[in-house]
Amino acid sequence: MIVDCHTHWADCFQSRDGLDPSRWLADEARHGVTHALVLPYLGLLDDRLLRQENDDLAAVCAASAGRMIPFCTVNPFRKVEAVAEFRRAIEVLKMRGLKIHPWLQGVSINSDAMDELCEMAGHWKMPVLFHDGTPCYSLPSQAAMLARRHPKTTMVLGHCGLFEHWREAIAAMRGAENLWGCLCGPHLAALSEIVRRCDCQRLLWGSDFGFSFADVAGYRLGLLQSLRLNDSDYERITAENPKRLLGPVFSN
Repeated sequence: MIVDCHTHWADCFQSRDGLDPSRWLADEARHGVTHALVLPYLGLLDDRLLRQENDDLAAVCAASAGRMIPFCTVNPFRKVEAVAEFRRAIEVLKMRGLKIHPWLQGVSINSDAMDELCEMAGHWKMPVLFHDGTPCYSLPSQAAMLARRHPKTTMVLGHCGLFEHWREAIAAMRGAENLWGCLCGPHLAALSEIVRRCDCQRLLWGSDFGFSFADVAGYRLGLLQSLRLNDSDYERITAENPKRLLGPVFSN
């Protein structure tokens, strides 16, 4: 089992394939990826589209025979609407997590709305995955502050700080026990340091596949394999940790 913990169902796939995930799944399967956490895309760019995208993403993942696990998005800038949509995504659409992109969505993660959403996520035992590594709203330290305020909610740095803020991501994960990191973005030397200095039981692997038809899954899986992890750590990052993060949702 290999779980890609950072993918998207973007407009390029929807325009080509409608709500049929077959070719998307085939692209991932070429690299041995068996399951994927699927994050929204258009709804992060325009909150007028997020409700429809949550619906579409739920439908796509429902057609994947359990191989695609959907995360919803909401816009915390509109607190009342965000709370209502998150509840709908949980109760009606059966989404498995929440994705927030503070930089694209133009919101601070240290807000009353984010506090309420994180409390809801903790109650439902759903992880919250953040885009991180981009100033001014998407820094790992900001996510760490939020995580420390909500110790019962599991939060994930979606990029472990990208190229410039990976050192901050290490400090953030070491300072908040409920903050996890997805190895999706940093260069090889940074990945090596993250794996060496952070709790391996809170690390995930992801490719950011799905923005385009580019084969990024193979590239990012190659980076992970270049770290020459021992078998148990590799299995932990690619399979065991995602199963602990989400519980018994993997049907195949």
